[in-house]
Amino acid sequence: MFVLSLLLACKGGDAPVITPPDSATTGSSTAESPPLIYEVAETERWTLDDLTCDVHVVRTEADVPHIYAADRLDLARVQGFVQARDRYFIMDLTRRLGLGTVSELLGDAALETDLESRGLGMTSIAERLLEEMTDEHGEILDAYAAGVNAYVDAVVAGDLPPPSELEVAGPILGAEAPTDLMTTFDRRDLAGVLAVLLYELGFETGDVRRAESAALLTDLYVGAALEELRSAGLIDDLWLPVAPPRPVSSAEGWSTGRQRADPHADLHPALRTEETGRVRVPQGSLERLRRHLDRHDRRMGRDREAGFGSNAWAVTASASAGGAALLASDGHLPLSVPPLFYQIGLDTSALGGGDTHQLGLTIPGLPFLAVGTNGDVAWSQTQFFGDITDWYSEEIQLDAEGLPASSAWQGGTQPLVVVTESLEIADVPVLGSEGRTETITRWTTFDGRWITEIEGWSDAEPKAGQSVIMLLGSQIVPGDTDGDGVISAVSFDYAGFEATSLLRALDGFGHAGSVAELDEATQHLVAYSQNIVAADRHGSVLYTGYQGTPCREYLARDASGDWAEGADPSMLIDGSIYGGFEIPLDDEGRVAEGDPDPYRCAVPWDAWPRSIDPAQGYVLTANNDPGNISTDDSLTNDPYYIGGPWLEGYRADTIDQRLAAAIAEGSADGDGMAELQGDHFSPMGEQLVPVLLEAIAAGRAAGSGEGESGVAELYLADSARFDEVEARLIAWGDGGYPARSGVETFYHTPATGDAEHAVATTIFNTWLGYQVAGIFNDEGLPSIWRPTSGTGITRALTLLLDGRGANNPGGLASWNPDTQESAFFDTLGTDEIETSNEIALQALTDALDALEAEPDDGGGVGFGTADMDAWLWGLLHGAEFESVLADLLGDEYAAITDIFSITPDVLPLADDLTSDDPRADLKMFPRPGDNFAVDAANAGFSGRGFDYGSGPVFRMVIELSDDGVTGVNVLPGGQSGMIDSEHFADQAAMWLGNETVPLRFSQEDVVAGATGREVYTSGTSCE
Repeated sequence: MFVLSLLLACKGGDAPVITPPDSATTGSSTAESPPLIYEVAETERWTLDDLTCDVHVVRTEADVPHIYAADRLDLARVQGFVQARDRYFIMDLTRRLGLGTVSELLGDAALETDLESRGLGMTSIAERLLEEMTDEHGEILDAYAAGVNAYVDAVVAGDLPPPSELEVAGPILGAEAPTDLMTTFDRRDLAGVLAVLLYELGFETGDVRRAESAALLTDLYVGAALEELRSAGLIDDLWLPVAPPRPVSSAEGWSTGRQRADPHADLHPALRTEETGRVRVPQGSLERLRRHLDRHDRRMGRDREAGFGSNAWAVTASASAGGAALLASDGHLPLSVPPLFYQIGLDTSALGGGDTHQLGLTIPGLPFLAVGTNGDVAWSQTQFFGDITDWYSEEIQLDAEGLPASSAWQGGTQPLVVVTESLEIADVPVLGSEGRTETITRWTTFDGRWITEIEGWSDAEPKAGQSVIMLLGSQIVPGDTDGDGVISAVSFDYAGFEATSLLRALDGFGHAGSVAELDEATQHLVAYSQNIVAADRHGSVLYTGYQGTPCREYLARDASGDWAEGADPSMLIDGSIYGGFEIPLDDEGRVAEGDPDPYRCAVPWDAWPRSIDPAQGYVLTANNDPGNISTDDSLTNDPYYIGGPWLEGYRADTIDQRLAAAIAEGSADGDGMAELQGDHFSPMGEQLVPVLLEAIAAGRAAGSGEGESGVAELYLADSARFDEVEARLIAWGDGGYPARSGVETFYHTPATGDAEHAVATTIFNTWLGYQVAGIFNDEGLPSIWRPTSGTGITRALTLLLDGRGANNPGGLASWNPDTQESAFFDTLGTDEIETSNEIALQALTDALDALEAEPDDGGGVGFGTADMDAWLWGLLHGAEFESVLADLLGDEYAAITDIFSITPDVLPLADDLTSDDPRADLKMFPRPGDNFAVDAANAGFSGRGFDYGSGPVFRMVIELSDDGVTGVNVLPGGQSGMIDSEHFADQAAMWLGNETVPLRFSQEDVVAGATGREVYTSGTSCE
């Protein structure tokens, strides 16, 4: 029976009409058929100004809100209120990061962060997004901000508790009350959130790192053993290769017959000379800039040492077991508290007849879905590794006061553009910050390239004719520090400066009726740098990685088609010859592909690598090569340069094999997709255990007098342990290389055989760290691995190990005829020339010694016993959910920030643990998986610490057909950032056990899982 006091109908799209009262509560409906959501008991009532009609929020499992409104503005207002109630603090930090105002909250502790945000263009892009926003989207943002502000008002009035973070951190920041630190939102703040999103997705900084490293390569091995082999191999075997170890491609490749531009074409007047380009930036300047960029990357969740990535795949209806199209996705980013995403349902169809009915994940602070479904289409995304940021070396001239005045340009000079702005810094005595207003200055070239670094002395006192400038937080006295007669600088250009129609794309995804329509909407994407996978209810699937990318045909190439000196977009481009690019847009904000000016040219949308309904029945992406671009070991021989190299391909390879097998077996359904997301097969174990077993066998043979003496010595000194390891690893391989935890917890009970597999996983991964160190750490290598350390190292390992044997089977430049393998297997600093088998066995001895050692607090792996049965992987390898406050307040306030983290103190691993139980002192949650498992659990290659670098920030599976939508998802934490909420850590408990929450799309499903209904009213009738 429907219990209603006021039955309001909002018919005909957004136009409401009044229906007479029906019974005892307020609601909205059609007179003929009241919505099913009214069956859910009302639990709360709130008054929000300016609502057109009452809005209903039905909560389901894990406190997921499903918002039903008459129109999109009402929807956005309540969405802002609901999300701020759970996530205000992280929303506040994100908008401050985008606008460069974190120091208004934290004082000098965040000043460098603000200077980096502003100096790298983030704040400027927020302003540009604001200026170019459509009226419709601007109104939606205004409504969302109004909802956030209603939440702030409710906290100030005492109707709701303040954010937990501000309750605890407020006194540290000098606030008498938490509400003193809460400020309202407006459209500009949400543009700041959008700017952060763009920088998280697409801002690329690796060019600077590669330029810094390249300058160190030439003389690295002067006077070293095997100098010529090492020097040649450094370039040809380690630096230049780009092919992934597992060559899995998401699409067949370029869908055009267009050939690469003639490398000798006169595409710009500057190229008619013989000048080849120069890069003269001193190492000190590059190091200073790289330090800032590394900080920025870590803040954006793009730590190249820790690793990052994602999985997404889709199966056509015709290939699935149940006849429904399938979408599965899990993003891999830092496991922060609160989680990065927020699950929500958005609906204007039930109460107002509108066209919005969506369910999925948003980034708190934005009213549009990032991933999810609208019933017609389901979509998700992964990092693309596109190159849409160009970095330039510049030559700067100073004025009489020693300030930057002009830059060299095609034989002459052009004046620099000077921009000044102010920055407020909070008075926070406990953090050593004095309140004040700072004026900051930045410079751009005549064509808009942002200068981020100028050659000069750091923290020096200026002399006559000199001045101090501030760039990205570094104080610099500009000058010629290396005596070459030139003052160098570094600038950048970024596609994000044209990313003005992002909201059109996101909104287009949310309202697409098919994968073809969603594909069309990608034409609005600029600076997005994501692979997109989608499925629709008609049974089709899509893969594309399209985004507005410059053609770069103005950059010169040599006779072989490779980039000319000073023209390589993956390094520093010579800014005295080549200018900044622009992504042309049409009047609707779509990328316009052609323009007579070569600097205004974008790679064509219809030529981009994509796949729709391939014959295999599925599409996939795991940050792997998008279209067989790098699989031939070149990034310069394709019609266009769009980025790369891509990740190593191990996850993509596992997913590819599993999907093909599931389709062949008829088991490709929603449950099968969720099971694949939890796959813990160790691809590195499969590849490298045979290498270790080969070395042990060689040692045994040599110990019997058949082989090299060094290997014999290592084996004979440790034969008992080696033989036990051999037996354990063979059994692990026979079991399929499952990387098991082996540790019993409230979320996992080990199965028969898991403990043995867990021990093998421990031994292998510890050995792998010492193996990598034995091959590369002695070489004194600069940062040469790309695009991440994990990919670069595995690429090099594969090439060097596969290149062993007579007649140089891998064509290695470092191949040593005396050892018939790479010179890099030799350990620098020893008199002998070591071999790969010696390195492998020495690494095994070191690993076993480390595992037997007493445990310590220094990141060691010791178990304090020689009994290998005790060496369970889950006791070393686990997930941590750390509060975002940890980075802001630092180690000094760890006792406070730990309150906001999800630890075993919050979720005890088991009941009644005794002090002698090895689980008792764990600070993390034991987990299965290792490097490049589908269920991301990367432990790195240190061999000395195995915490996650990143993890799945959601695990979503959606089944889509004309019969409806079903699915599941889970977050690594909870919906709420309030530490006293039952929904602060409830999903973390499920996440740890690879359990999920139902995705409830239809009203029937929402009502079936409902836990309560909130009513939001303006206090007036619906009219």
